[in-house]
Amino acid sequence: MIKLILVILFTSIAVILGPLLADSQGFVHIATNSKIIETSITTAVVIYLLSVFIIFVVFSLLKKIYLVPKGTLRAFKLRASKKKLSQQDEAEIYFEQGEYEKALALFKHINSIKKMSEKSLLTAAQCAFHIGLYDYTRQALDEAEKRGKNVKLAAEVVRAKLNLDIGNPKASLEFLEQTKGNLSNASVLRMFVKCYSELGLTDKIVAISKELVKNKVLTGDEARKYYLKNIQEKLSKASTIDEVDNCFKDLTKNDKKEPKIISAFIYKMIKLGDVNHAKTLSLTLLKQDPDPSFLDSISTWEIAIPDVLVSLKKYAAKNMITTQVNLPLLKAMANLEYKSGLLRDALADYKQALSIEQSPDLYIRVGTILTGLQNYPEATEYFARANSLYSEEKSLALVSK
Repeated sequence: MIKLILVILFTSIAVILGPLLADSQGFVHIATNSKIIETSITTAVVIYLLSVFIIFVVFSLLKKIYLVPKGTLRAFKLRASKKKLSQQDEAEIYFEQGEYEKALALFKHINSIKKMSEKSLLTAAQCAFHIGLYDYTRQALDEAEKRGKNVKLAAEVVRAKLNLDIGNPKASLEFLEQTKGNLSNASVLRMFVKCYSELGLTDKIVAISKELVKNKVLTGDEARKYYLKNIQEKLSKASTIDEVDNCFKDLTKNDKKEPKIISAFIYKMIKLGDVNHAKTLSLTLLKQDPDPSFLDSISTWEIAIPDVLVSLKKYAAKNMITTQVNLPLLKAMANLEYKSGLLRDALADYKQALSIEQSPDLYIRVGTILTGLQNYPEATEYFARANSLYSEEKSLALVSK
């Protein structure tokens, strides 16, 4: 305000004093194409000084308006920025609620693809994908990838997620592989697990199980289940003894003593003809009380290993004084006796097992042995009971297997 008063004061003095001083101070002539301006030297100097001062004042005022936070220009800019921010928040909310068309419309209204923020590009791309605008999705993600390494990685994750959402785990995995070593957060690891699971790559999950447990993607028990599933898959696919041996070498020290796991290896070794190795592992397990899972496995063996049968009979003899009958032990001995040609011993053990558990499988086994002993009438009776039990189970089943 003071500067403005000074400007008016100096201007008035120049206008009044200029003509009065013109006679004694001389004249200044300024000639243009059509006019000649005549004024005194004093007036010209005063006007010149005032012009410089006025320019300085105007410049100072403009500078303050532009720089002061509470200035008019700054206020308008802040208001526009807040409005744009609130619209972006609204678009994000629409996206979270699954209203993809509204969200994308807001993103487009706020800015063009070239001017969108990195976060907006990634969200807008997902919105466009969900409503079938695949070209826009591609354009938004391509633009995001130009914004730097971190944004490029985020764009790859979005591409992976979108492919996984439409049931294309193979393509999803290809994009995820490009982020390996750079990203290891829980959401990315979950996508890896889902891709590997759907593609049947259990071994890949096992390979990163420590990282999965560390990031709380899997619990310890879940990781263990994948580990056992991987062993089972490898054993099922193994067609040579070498493949079984290689799988066995991958076991941990504790798992090489786990009866349930070793039972599966023994069964596979017998099936592939490696009876000696199967016998060694079996006798090692039988040095202690036989595990029920191992006995159940023996009851399904396709051949008999005499040393194993002898060991089982010794164990049975030691425990004859107990009142509790070991059903898995009876079934295991009966199977080895049957495979060894000891039909009457097998028949006795199977009948004792039937007194504990009436199952179709046991009735069929007894019927088969009776057929071998040429006792056809009784064999027919046992087969009929087995068939009756199968029919009963089927009729009473409330849940399909």
